[in-house]
Amino acid sequence: MNDPRFIVDTMLGNVARWLRMLGYDTLYFRRIQDWRILDIASKENRVIITRDRGLYRRARKKGLEALFLEQDDMAERLAYISLREGIRLYIDLELSRCPICNGELVKVSRELVRGKVPRRVYEKHSDFWVCKRCGKVYWIGSHWRGIEETLEKARSIYKIMKEAGLLE
Repeated sequence: MNDPRFIVDTMLGNVARWLRMLGYDTLYFRRIQDWRILDIASKENRVIITRDRGLYRRARKKGLEALFLEQDDMAERLAYISLREGIRLYIDLELSRCPICNGELVKVSRELVRGKVPRRVYEKHSDFWVCKRCGKVYWIGSHWRGIEETLEKARSIYKIMKEAGLLE
């Protein structure tokens, strides 16, 4: 089964970043008109994720797959998307994408990032990934704990939603 691909409306840039970190091809534009989102979703077989009821209704009317997110909490949002679309709620570093540009990440040697990251980061870490598209360098830093906590919460919420039969 192929992973779902997404297009996220302008109100949900943070959702786009999370989906990319989780390894999903996710388009996001700071400024885009609804008709373009509908057109791209149709042409590229992407799931629309939105907080705009009008966009959601138009997408469904056109037969497009769309999710309307009412939740404000990120863990709840991710749990709901997982329930509906089957996304992973863990980060697989082999699949992660650049949260900024959606480019593919590739693991690189430590030496390759010398001078591209702060010296203390270079000295402390041995694993680095670089975006093939924008060149941004990533590593498992102090923010990782917060990412894992959000995903753990999302997995717990997912379990509750699934047991409650919220898809039926």
